[in-house]
Amino acid sequence: MKALLLVLAWSAAACAGAPPFFVFDNGLHGQGLATIGAQLDLVKTTGFDGLSWRSDTPAQLAAVRDGARRRGLQVFAVYVNLDLRGGRLVPDPHVDDVLAVFRNTDTLLWPTLTSAEFRNSDPAGDEVAVAGLRDLAARCASNGLRIAVYPHVGMWLQRVEDAVRVVRKVDRPNVGLTFNLCHALMDGVEDRVPALLAAAAPHLFCVTLNGADSHPPQRGWPQLIQPLGRGSYDVGRVLKELAALGYHGPVGLQCYNIKGDPRVFLPASLAAWRQLNERHAP
Repeated sequence: MKALLLVLAWSAAACAGAPPFFVFDNGLHGQGLATIGAQLDLVKTTGFDGLSWRSDTPAQLAAVRDGARRRGLQVFAVYVNLDLRGGRLVPDPHVDDVLAVFRNTDTLLWPTLTSAEFRNSDPAGDEVAVAGLRDLAARCASNGLRIAVYPHVGMWLQRVEDAVRVVRKVDRPNVGLTFNLCHALMDGVEDRVPALLAAAAPHLFCVTLNGADSHPPQRGWPQLIQPLGRGSYDVGRVLKELAALGYHGPVGLQCYNIKGDPRVFLPASLAAWRQLNERHAP
């Protein structure tokens, strides 16, 4: 028992001063994890600071919020979609539910932006996106919430540059962006990550990381989304850049399509996170 307490104390010390670290809900699936309670228990016992969630019914959203609070966890972000369609930004049907359930919390509204009417990254869609995001920003502000747009490869807002461009035009203090390592790597801009982080820094509300291979011969999610601590890409380089930029916001662990038991790869990822932060502590 004494040895265990020493290990726990060392682990906490290793993360002292590190950004809050949360896990995506897409890493909370598998045998014995069918309920929200079981998923939240895994987040808590593994040692994460909290989790992100997805667009969901009011009852499910409230269950996640309340269950997280009881366990001393935070819901850092809720993933939704906004679509540029018919001259307006059409929200996910559960956006109003997210605003109501997470009113006056630190939870981020985490939207992807899609469109069948504009090509991916096409600035021609900016006018529609900016007007819609300003309207949504006003509604979020009245609910004490912030927006962190989520660049996602294959969608209209797919690149970090797109997010920076749009957020600057929106020009609202509660509208910022997310830097997603896996999507930047899928976009083929690995060598530009430091420059992209610097461009994003004034508006950076959230960062997502994972293990990945550096310059793989084939860019696919199995190569670019791995448990933290695996793959040849130096994730510590990102943490070093974030520290230099003064970023202290939340960092999420992307787990999309990771195979295996989360009771194995989540603790391993958290251990890797602690080691990275110890190594790159100022």
